Amino acid sequence: MKILVNITIFVVIVAAIVLIIPAFIDPVATVSREIDVNKPVEVVFDVVKNYDLYREWNSWSRMDKNARNEISGTPGEIGSRWSWQGDTVGRGSLTLESLVPNKSITGHLEFYTPFKMVAQDLWQFEAKDSATTHIKWSYKTHVNSYLMRYMNLGIDGMLGPELAKSLQNLKHFLEKIPSPQKLEKEVEVITY
Repeated sequence: MKILVNITIFVVIVAAIVLIIPAFIDPVATVSREIDVNKPVEVVFDVVKNYDLYREWNSWSRMDKNARNEISGTPGEIGSRWSWQGDTVGRGSLTLESLVPNKSITGHLEFYTPFKMVAQDLWQFEAKDSATTHIKWSYKTHVNSYLMRYMNLGIDGMLGPELAKSLQNLKHFLEKIPSPQKLEKEVEVITY
């Protein structure tokens, strides 16, 4: 009988701890990564706001090459939307909400499967000089479920590496784009 009482007390204590800890976990989680790119801010901004180009550099897109992707709306304009559905990446969408030219982009991110979650996709750009841009990419979510706050403890470890990998891919993609001056010279060489 004493063993049963001890087990019951132990279970009650563990349950109490599990239920109390989320009160001390911030329901808002933000994961950010930053990188410098050797391209003018105008070029960087124009590429990032265009969801048609995300599959070229976004690491999540590269995880599931058989996923169905759909872009709706005018690329790079508020209201444009990228939706995806695949076995590895699940189902979700990203809708362009606001643009501050060459400064910031805000998107509304929704995951439907394998779990439901809403987040903000936040981009900030800073011209370090005429040819270099500093990029900060952030994922920000507010967890409504009390017990789901536990996810916030490991969210940086889950998402951070993929954000960093995507930024490296983006840097590589952007730095391969010829500059307008170089492009003009190549056209001159071809036409003369």
